[in-house]
Amino acid sequence: AGIQHILGSSAASSAAGRSEVGLRMPAMATAYTTQGSVPGSPPMNMSGSLKGVSAGTQRRTFKDKLLNMLEEAEQQEAEALREAQSQDKKSLSIALLLEGRPEAFVDFFNVSHGAPGGPSTSGREEDVELPQEALLLLKAQLSKADAARVDGNVEAHFSAFKVQAKYFLQLGRLRHAEFFLRRAQRLARDAGWVKGDLEAGVALGLVYEELLDVDAAVSCHEQRLKVASDHMLNDDMAAAYESLTHVYLGVAEKEEKAGDVTAALTGFSKCLSAAERAGNAVVAAKAHFRMGMLHFGAGRMPDATFHLRRFVEDGAAALGDRVAEGVAHTTLAQCLRSSGDAAGSIALLEAYLDSAGRSSTEQHGPAMACCSLGTIYHEQGDAQRAVTMFERFFEIARALGDRRVLDTARFNLGVARGTLRMPAYAAAVAGDLPKLLEWKASRAGL
Repeated sequence: AGIQHILGSSAASSAAGRSEVGLRMPAMATAYTTQGSVPGSPPMNMSGSLKGVSAGTQRRTFKDKLLNMLEEAEQQEAEALREAQSQDKKSLSIALLLEGRPEAFVDFFNVSHGAPGGPSTSGREEDVELPQEALLLLKAQLSKADAARVDGNVEAHFSAFKVQAKYFLQLGRLRHAEFFLRRAQRLARDAGWVKGDLEAGVALGLVYEELLDVDAAVSCHEQRLKVASDHMLNDDMAAAYESLTHVYLGVAEKEEKAGDVTAALTGFSKCLSAAERAGNAVVAAKAHFRMGMLHFGAGRMPDATFHLRRFVEDGAAALGDRVAEGVAHTTLAQCLRSSGDAAGSIALLEAYLDSAGRSSTEQHGPAMACCSLGTIYHEQGDAQRAVTMFERFFEIARALGDRRVLDTARFNLGVARGTLRMPAYAAAVAGDLPKLLEWKASRAGL
């Protein structure tokens, strides 16, 4: 026996309706008859016109007319609002031209007519029309920016673009914010202003992350890193590495979910490099763990052993994930067994069980470790130790309440106990054959 591893009614209603109408007809006929009308005909006024039908028709016509009037009024109001906004945009645009600011006029026209806009991923779509306060602020800040450009004041010019970007970020207009951040970044680069370039790059990278434009976000953060490296700005380099760490991690996890192991490994490798440079031990540990599991799944045991050992020795404590720690120890032990290092596998699992025994919050890891140790001892022919490990595995499985794990533990324990008792049973059979035959005869059918 092998050891299992843990790894109607419409017709009735119509009849009822006919019955009710039949019951009401005599009363209606009586009422009409008392008025001197023909039985079964509707009441008539003195002129012989139909009172009920005419009044009902007038009421319905009035209601329809009222609804039509309300709808037309709403359409006229919306049209008037669009016309007023159009007039506002025109008047503000003309004002910029009269002030002698053609560049500000071009930017105002592009932004107010939706040129830099697009669908927003922040939960709502960007409207084509900007609110009145946005148009006024836009005109004022573009005037300030153009005045600062004429005066050669780079910081004031940059600040005007930054105010606009911040305002559109608050509105959720990410594409408009991107427009002004790119203008600010280009201004800083043209002026050779490193601080402004990095500041705009940070905000621009975050906007691209919100837009889920991963390639643009990576390119933006990598450009930040290059600028910071060229000018030996250690703090900005660390911040750029930190941003790249999270972007690379998101890309790698997405590729892993899609089943592209090669792309996922590339993403985790970049994430690991950036995390180590940024000093982010938590993300580095997560990258080691995921890379080790991916290599193990692909059958690359040496690579899996390297990353899982790094996680077990250095990263498990930083990550603080007891489940991942148990999986890593069990998988690493299996890698060592496959390479012929059974002693190393046993030492690893025993050390893990010793440390995990001090924590009672998570027991899935110890359960897997006991199962793996029992399997190794069983393969080595050490039945007594195998039974001991499988008994411990069975007790933990009962406490967990997992039916699948409990079935595995029960089966493995039965196999190990059978193996342990087999020598004594064989000796008893060989030493007292007549008694065995007598026992078999007593169980024969009559």
